[in-house]
Amino acid sequence: MENLISLAMESSGVAVTIIDPEGNIVYYNRQAAKILDRKPEYIGEDIHSHHKKEASNKKVDLMLQEFQKGRTEPFRYKTKPYGRTILVILAPILKDGEFVGCTQSVQLEEDLA
Repeated sequence: MENLISLAMESSGVAVTIIDPEGNIVYYNRQAAKILDRKPEYIGEDIHSHHKKEASNKKVDLMLQEFQKGRTEPFRYKTKPYGRTILVILAPILKDGEFVGCTQSVQLEEDLA
């Protein structure tokens, strides 16, 4: 089953990063490496250290706090961190109703055509 999940993540056509409740990167797929410049050494690192703007880190903190308070609806927004517009969905991962992490799914706006 784990192999099937890994294959699904790699073939989803979107950049996927999994972040733990403290904001540490625990997984990313090849598309995330391509679009978001993820590198193997980022695994285990705080997502905050890879945002150039303080406003981005505040946004991440707010979303993580909302998930920890029980929010189950994903956040959806557009941003332009690399000169190209990306569409982002940050969704909570729940286990037995408890927030255990979140997925960040990213797609280039230009790829939606």
